[in-house]
Formats: sequence, C-alpha cells, structure tokens
Amino acid sequence: MSPSLLDMREIENKKKTILISGVVFLASIFVLGGIGVFLFVNEPTTYYQMKEKVLPFSSQRTEENKKIEEDVAPVSNEFGLVIPKIGVNVPIVADVDGLNPDEYFWKVTQGVAHFKHAEAHDVVVDGAFPGEEGNVFLFGHSQIPGGDTSKYQSVFNDLPVLEFEDKIIVYFQGERYNYSVIEGKVIEKNELYYLEKTESEILHLMTCWPLGFNNKRYIVIARREL
Repeated sequence: MSPSLLDMREIENKKKTILISGVVFLASIFVLGGIGVFLFVNEPTTYYQMKEKVLPFSSQRTEENKKIEEDVAPVSNEFGLVIPKIGVNVPIVADVDGLNPDEYFWKVTQGVAHFKHAEAHDVVVDGAFPGEEGNVFLFGHSQIPGGDTSKYQSVFNDLPVLEFEDKIIVYFQGERYNYSVIEGKVIEKNELYYLEKTESEILHLMTCWPLGFNNKRYIVIARREL
C-alpha cells in the first residue's frame, strides 16, 4: 500500500528533525572547538618563561619606549593607572570593598578598583596606597572577545601581554609611582593570601581568567622602583 498523506508528513518531519539535530550537533562542535582554541592561544606565559625570554634584553629598552612612558598624561592625577604597553589609562576608585559584590560590581564600571583594608574569610586585606610599605591591590574587568567593552568592562584584557620589567605607573594625590613587572600568572580565585600585607611595597593587578569568565584569576605582580 502507498503511504498516506499523514504518513508522508510524519516522514518529512522526522527528516527535518534529524537534519536540525545534525546541524545543532555540528554547530556545538564548532563552538566548543573555537573556545578550546581560544583558551589554548590565550594561555598566559608563566613568570619563568617571561624571565628567560625577556630578562636578557631588559636593559635594551628603546628611547622611543622610554619617551612614551614619560609622555602619557594620566586621566586622573588624584588616583590613576597608566600601563603604556597595553594602552591602559584609567581612573582608580579608592577604598572598594572587594569582599562585597553589591559594592564592587558597580564600582568597577567606573574604572579600576582599589581593594580597601578588610578583615574577613580568614584573610586580612592590606589595602595599602602607593607610597606606603605594603600591598597595593587593584582589580578590574576583563571581557570575552566581541563582548561589551563599555564602562571599563575590558580594561584588563591585555594583562597577560605584560612581561618581566614592563612598566606600570600609578598616580596618587598628584605624585607619580613607578612599578616594574616581576611576575604574571593564573591563580585560583580562592588564593586570598595575595591580598595580605607584603614586606615591601608591591603592586598587584587582578582580573578574571579566562577573559570574561569567573573561573580563575590572572594576576600581575610588580615592585616599586625607588
């Protein structure tokens, strides 16, 4: 017997369902593969690799690079961050409670946040300011490629580009403070000891890792140039 019109429609619907399922499967493989490639390509260089690669040439900074560092005018002399190599020139919001999401979620849309002194979760946050002996800790947003870059949401996307002895400049109350990168690495987000007081003046810059995801953290550590 020939199939009825209803049977033929059911056959066509099954074919469409199989086709759609196949397309969705292939699209999923493509997306997951793309994410994997992105994470692989963006895996940051470890500090030891940076040191081996950059240290032998650290004294060969060109006069042009030095001039760029000297000529950048900060957007805020009161509290501002300038990283010439990656084009960061942003205000810093002082005394942000980084342990309180209701506070820091909106304050990091105004610039980079300065982690204020706090005592909680078995850790004492130093909260030092530039010029003080201790831990100057700044944190800011990163964003996935193609995501919203307004309101400083991608301000720290290029932190992994920074290498050993790259320059970071912080302006505070009209004074300029120069720092030099000594380390950059991925850490777990529960490694809170990076917030604690340091013996000498150390600058920490932190953002989410992978970029735009709240899985881990990428952190840059820099020492004060005296």
